[in-house]
Amino acid sequence: MDLFGVIRETKEMLYALKHYKDGMKFTGNVRLEHFRDGDTLYDAWMKKSNIFTTEGMAYLNNVMFHDIAKPALVTVSPWRVGIFKGSVVPALGDTAAAKLGTGGTYTECSDADYDLPLTNKPEYVTVDTATAVITNAAAKAEFTIAASITVVGAFLGLSAAKTAATGTLMCAKAFDSSRAVIDNDVLAVTYQITCSSS
Repeated sequence: MDLFGVIRETKEMLYALKHYKDGMKFTGNVRLEHFRDGDTLYDAWMKKSNIFTTEGMAYLNNVMFHDIAKPALVTVSPWRVGIFKGSVVPALGDTAAAKLGTGGTYTECSDADYDLPLTNKPEYVTVDTATAVITNAAAKAEFTIAASITVVGAFLGLSAAKTAATGTLMCAKAFDSSRAVIDNDVLAVTYQITCSSS
């Protein structure tokens, strides 16, 4: 059987072969800044891969293409930036229920770990964009540390409370190297999301 001949004679197959790379891709990039007593100890864009979870992608599909309503804005954004101290590599199947909160395997940082902002994780504050990139670079998520801990990574989720294991875990990223922090250190996290057609 001449398989290539069959493909050449089928319009749908020719179209599929021509456009097999078409699609949409989300990329998450994280910049981490570490300050102590006004000095910059670390400032770099992370090279390790960010993971958009299945839970997060399902949320995007349901809000954009189905009938699920986006949560009401708390003040600026329903999305929150969190940090975690568990030695884990974020994975596709990660969920807020299994990974977040003090009992989740991410070991999300809580009130005992950082005292500013109080109670809730910082909001993911972005501005309107006319490009395929959105970022909180103009209002970075800042964490004033309260204890001597090691911070391993950052994530975006829908729950406001530091210890909530509810809502949606959109994406997460382990830092290239974990950061040993002490009381009054400040970590600033910039989360940049790029959507591309590939």
